[in-house]
Amino acid sequence: MIAVISGATGLVGSHLIHKLLDDSRIKEVISVSRRPLGISSRKLKEVICPDFKLLSSKTSELKGDIYFCCLGTTIKTAGGQENFRAVDYDAVLEFGKIAKANEAQSFVVISAESANSKSKIFYSRVKGEVEEALQKLNLRHLIIMRPSLLMGERKEFRLGEKMAINIMNGIGKYLPDGIRKRAMTPVDALADRMLEESMRNTKPLSVIGATQI
Repeated sequence: MIAVISGATGLVGSHLIHKLLDDSRIKEVISVSRRPLGISSRKLKEVICPDFKLLSSKTSELKGDIYFCCLGTTIKTAGGQENFRAVDYDAVLEFGKIAKANEAQSFVVISAESANSKSKIFYSRVKGEVEEALQKLNLRHLIIMRPSLLMGERKEFRLGEKMAINIMNGIGKYLPDGIRKRAMTPVDALADRMLEESMRNTKPLSVIGATQI
């Protein structure tokens, strides 16, 4: 089985790619990213795409069985709403089209617990819109992961997120299990669930909320 992953330099992707490389069921891992990962493995094939607007040109190089989309940024990091949408909508959807063209068995994408195409909040609206656009591709098995606040150490420093994580780390152990899961999602648990769901191929659409991760 061949796994294809985008966004392996990010928080979730960097955890997931190691799980893919260690999984005996997977014979090859193809990563598409803007820069080299710095990982040495005989199972790993890297496809470098400095500009994700050109992602469609890599379709033939990204032929696999299961696809994992870990692409995502913030409005601040992207430098504005337009650039944010270029990553969290345009690039995500293009990766979905590549999976469709290559007849993927499953496509797993990270969205957000707040995803809602009708939301007045730009971030949540874009997440909801790309979920709907991916569903229209009629992929064989689309798995939408909707985590809450991701708990893990990023290479990139995000002040607001760091403060929220510190607060949740302090009070999390006192919260009931259901409330804790709705408020915070451990990155390792999310990566595990993504891999698990990709192997099931049970129905055309699965939406996994934060309380299920």
